[in-house]
Amino acid sequence: METEKKILRTPLRIAISLLVLGFLCKILHLKTIADPIIFVSLLAIGILYAWRFWNKTKKGFLQYNKLILVTSWSLNGIFKILDISHNEFFQVIGGLAFIIWIIMEGTTYLIDDKEDDRSDIAYFMWNTMMIIGILAIIIGSLTKILEWEYATPTLITGFVLVAAYVLKDLLVQNLQKKE
Repeated sequence: METEKKILRTPLRIAISLLVLGFLCKILHLKTIADPIIFVSLLAIGILYAWRFWNKTKKGFLQYNKLILVTSWSLNGIFKILDISHNEFFQVIGGLAFIIWIIMEGTTYLIDDKEDDRSDIAYFMWNTMMIIGILAIIIGSLTKILEWEYATPTLITGFVLVAAYVLKDLLVQNLQKKE
């Protein structure tokens, strides 16, 4: 399967670098410098990603989801800097798009599993199980620190789910190598 060449890679990296520089200025309490840098970089990221999306020849559900994710994230930041209300709408839309992205594609960034059919229901279920397992480990760890009652079962459930996902992945890779 041949992948399409990504355009505007360098300008997007420059915009993201400027965004990190703006965050650093904000941490150092240089608000007069930070806000304009963050504003310009978020605007550039939103415009460049939309332009990149527009030039794609093959657009699927995940590409539209990524566009919604980047656009809502950029608009949320811009609205916060300009102190315009209703940025909660962009937070909710961005959060939903992020959850969809994590479930559908996010775990493939952790493993090299690009050959899977992304519309397969089993693929979706396994990725959902992985996300629930990671969340159970995080919640179980935090509740264990707080010494809550059901911390240990939550932590064990998370470890079992993640271990099952990893074992499934290893078995599938071994079976593919044998064929």
